[in-house]
Amino acid sequence: MRFLKDLINKFFFLLNFLAALYALLVFQISYGADIKHWIGGFLMLSIPLAFAANLFFLFVYAFSRSWRFLVSLIVLIIGYPLIERTFKLTLKSDVDQAGQSLSVMSYNAMYLNHFDQSVEGRIQTAAISNDLDTITADIKCFQELFNREDKPLLNSFELLQKRNPHYTFMHSEIDPKSSRGSVGLATFSKYPIVAKQETSWKTNNNGLLITDIKVEGDTIRVFNVQLKSMGIRVQKAITRDEDQRKKEARNILSQLKSGFEDRAVQVAELEEMIKASPYPVIVAGDFNELPYGYAYGRVRKHLDNSFEEAGFGFGFTYHKLPSFLRIDNIFFDSDKFEALNFNTFKELSGSDHYPIKTDLRVRN
Repeated sequence: MRFLKDLINKFFFLLNFLAALYALLVFQISYGADIKHWIGGFLMLSIPLAFAANLFFLFVYAFSRSWRFLVSLIVLIIGYPLIERTFKLTLKSDVDQAGQSLSVMSYNAMYLNHFDQSVEGRIQTAAISNDLDTITADIKCFQELFNREDKPLLNSFELLQKRNPHYTFMHSEIDPKSSRGSVGLATFSKYPIVAKQETSWKTNNNGLLITDIKVEGDTIRVFNVQLKSMGIRVQKAITRDEDQRKKEARNILSQLKSGFEDRAVQVAELEEMIKASPYPVIVAGDFNELPYGYAYGRVRKHLDNSFEEAGFGFGFTYHKLPSFLRIDNIFFDSDKFEALNFNTFKELSGSDHYPIKTDLRVRN
């Protein structure tokens, strides 16, 4: 009987050791952000599971007063910076808030839900339209912003120009006179916009809109970005129809794979543009990727993330199933800016994304 007990204990510790090794592997992939193959993308998706497994072994061995808890404890300490990408308890009382500040907002407006003409759909459209200008910010970056001048509820440009008179817009429908309206990336600013550049990624109407903005004598470069969608439709995958579940599960895996591949190409373009910028950089938008992923990691090599520097609590920005994703981000050049605070506006739930905003102190 003692032999069997020893065997079970050794096997349990082996599982602990394997979980620790796996966690170190995926942590290194995320920290390095140098494996752009789609397999690396799938491995990075498992990071929360790696944390959960090591937390389990930590508590089991700590409760039994075994030294073996140290294995998972060391692993979790190594992975702590990745925890901060999802959960933060920032106290900013020690930050110097004197001097000039700049507020930046990012919001995926979900086409203002203009395609849904049901009563419920129109109510949601009204909610998103109201959300657009509820938050005051010096610079507002929108993804999937819809505009149609002949429809008051959809005339988003006129609404937003009241507070932010300067704007640039990147059409996914090239003809601005189209009676169907226009949808694309848009950046609105309280300060003058002196130049713009745009890159369109046709895979999913995604793109990159660059604006140079004159702020009190200085020029900054703002990247408004939307990377390829993850393509996850959980609602369809949980249907009672078994054949439909299997079909959608296969579709999700295929979409995730192509998403990893496309975002790797897109973020490579973004990274080169960041490095080539002659001005301090702010990157805001919908990354469509978890904060452990390749795209996030590549941008983080050059810029700080507002949530990591000044967030509080969980930073989830997507509230449809699965509702525990942080895929919207605001990055900034830490040589020029310092994050004073960061907010996710969960009370504004018209779109499937929450608006996010940060206040940045401009360093002298």
